[in-house]
Amino acid sequence: MDIAWPTAVVFWHWWIFGGLLLVLELLAPGIFFLWTGLAAGLTGLVVFFFPSMAWEIQALLFAVLALATTFAGRRIWRPGAVPTDHPMLNRRAHRHVGRVVALTTPLGDGGARVRVDDSEWSAVGETVGLSAPAGAAVKVVGVRDGLLVVAPHGPADTDPATPGAP
Repeated sequence: MDIAWPTAVVFWHWWIFGGLLLVLELLAPGIFFLWTGLAAGLTGLVVFFFPSMAWEIQALLFAVLALATTFAGRRIWRPGAVPTDHPMLNRRAHRHVGRVVALTTPLGDGGARVRVDDSEWSAVGETVGLSAPAGAAVKVVGVRDGLLVVAPHGPADTDPATPGAP
């Protein structure tokens, strides 16, 4: 007995494929399968209206729609673009830029330590060869590789973050 298997890809194949991708999105969230599942559903919709479309064209249409929905989805739904009133929350070193702090060890080519509030941070000079004695006031002008970058400044008691500072 010879069974003739259908060789055409019809609209409901795409809808089932899209549904499986959406279920996969639920199991492995990352918003990638959501867009490819949507593309499969849209491909099924096009095939519903044009049932004689060759499977090669359907696959090409799916690929184009998957790219289009992924790029459109990334533009519309950006997980990293959430506005915040604390932009430096997870960038602690950058929060100190602009502050005037005191050196706890002499500043030389090997770097130094500075006191910031109740902790000490590693620091390097803004330029090579910059030196200053321990206790000197320096201004934090940037962050490089997790180290505070400091430049010479006036007295250390002019720290604007210190209560009672002028």
